[in-house]
Amino acid sequence: STMPAERLEIELFGTDGETDGDTLHVSRAFELAHGGTLMLKEVVDLPVTLQSRLARVLQEQSFTRDSGKTRVEVDVRVLASSCRNLPEEIAAGRFREELFHRLNVVSLRVPPLSERREDIPLLVQHFLDKYGEENERRNIEMSPEALDLLSDYDWPGNVRELENVIERAVVLCTGSRIGPELIPEHVRKNP
Repeated sequence: STMPAERLEIELFGTDGETDGDTLHVSRAFELAHGGTLMLKEVVDLPVTLQSRLARVLQEQSFTRDSGKTRVEVDVRVLASSCRNLPEEIAAGRFREELFHRLNVVSLRVPPLSERREDIPLLVQHFLDKYGEENERRNIEMSPEALDLLSDYDWPGNVRELENVIERAVVLCTGSRIGPELIPEHVRKNP
């Protein structure tokens, strides 16, 4: 959403340009993903004009670069994600219905962490292993009290927030066990 539409279009489809009489070819995401998968995070943030072009590319499995001279055939599986409700975005005019139908082959809803608290201990262990390895602090464990605090918190930032809390705790831990004192205050004081 922070990238200008023209730059984003070049990032996705590339460009042909002239420099000192030579053709400058910049290959980008769709070409690089040929034969594989391209992940578009927060697809709803794409400018509406780019959404239309993306729908055409998905339909035709080809596109022309911005110069209109070079046609590129692509075989790409597109995974798209959004934290927002796409049918609501369509109704509000912020997302193209044609693109929704091109993308909506298999739809998955991943509930927020607050709706799947049973995953918290597994995620905590995963992040303990990950950041323990990165910080050469292997075999750090979470105390039951600290794990209870984590399990009771609503996690408005979802898994990313939990990951940051665990990374912080691993970095600050001086022993082999993370106790409640290493859990941030806003998590400990969660009503």
